[in-house]
Amino acid sequence: MFATLLRCEEEEEEGDLKGRIWDGLRKIWRVALPGVISRVCGFGTIVVTQSFIGYISDIDLASYALVQILYVRFLSGLLMGMSSATETLCGQAFGAGQHHMMGIYLQISWIIDSIASTILLPIFIFGTQIFKLLGVEEAITISGRPISLWFIPFVYQLVFSLTIQMYLQAQLKNMVIAWLSIIQFGIHIPLSLLLVYKLNLGVAIA
Repeated sequence: MFATLLRCEEEEEEGDLKGRIWDGLRKIWRVALPGVISRVCGFGTIVVTQSFIGYISDIDLASYALVQILYVRFLSGLLMGMSSATETLCGQAFGAGQHHMMGIYLQISWIIDSIASTILLPIFIFGTQIFKLLGVEEAITISGRPISLWFIPFVYQLVFSLTIQMYLQAQLKNMVIAWLSIIQFGIHIPLSLLLVYKLNLGVAIA
C-alpha cells in the first residue's frame, strides 16, 4: 500500500515538473519569439539587399559588405547594448506599476541613443577617407561613399526600432514589432526585384 502511494506521488511530481517546464518554456518563447522574428527579418533585409547589390556589380558588393561589417554592425551592436538598459528600466517600472515612468524612460533612451548615433555619424560621412586609411582599393572606396551615406537613415531607424521593441517587450506586447518586421521584409523583397531586375536601377550616386 505504501509503495503504491509513493509511486503515485512520484508520478504526480513528475507530471507537475513537466507541466512547470512546459509553462516556463511557453512564457520564455512568448517573450523571445517576437524578438527572434524581428532580428531574423532585420538581418534578412540586409542579406537580401547584399544579394541584389551583388547582381549589380562586384565592386558595389564589396563596398556594401565593408560598410555593413565595419560600420553598421559596430553601431547596431552599440545601440542594442544601450537599448537593453531601456528594457531593464521599463520592466522594473511595469512590475512596480509605475506605468507613467515607462514612457519617460523610452523618451530618454531616444535622446541618449540619438546623441550616441550622431557622435558616431562621421564614420559614415567620412567612410571613403577611412577606407583609404585602411588601404582599400580606390574603386571600392569611391563606390562605398554613397552606400555609407545611405546607411545613415538606417542607423536612426535602429534608434527607434530597438528601444520601442524593448519598451513593448517589458509589457509582453512586442508581437507588434514582429508583425511590422515581417511586413517590412515581405515588402522589401518584391520592391528590390522591381527596382533592380525590372527597372535596372543601381546604387545611387552621392
